[in-house]
Amino acid sequence: MEMTKYETLINDLNTLESRITILKSQYDDTVERNKELEVALEKAKQDNTALYQKLASLDEELNELKSKTEGMNFGSLNLEERESLKGRLQKLISRIDYHLSS
Repeated sequence: MEMTKYETLINDLNTLESRITILKSQYDDTVERNKELEVALEKAKQDNTALYQKLASLDEELNELKSKTEGMNFGSLNLEERESLKGRLQKLISRIDYHLSS
């Protein structure tokens, strides 16, 4: 039995409707994913700004320590003062390394 033109048209319309439904679903998924990515991007920008601020703060702290130590005669420091200064510098360097690597 041959399909009539009407049946062929109905089948074509049904196929087209199915494709449109699939495309609309894909579009909705894409829009939702884009919203999620925009939120993630905004958070990453905020994190990046916070890290730059921390880095600037650590750099400032390092410069302060450098300026304090420039005029110092390290030979006049006793062993305990030297160890304390070394420890503070190592902690500061570690903090800078941590923030640079994150």
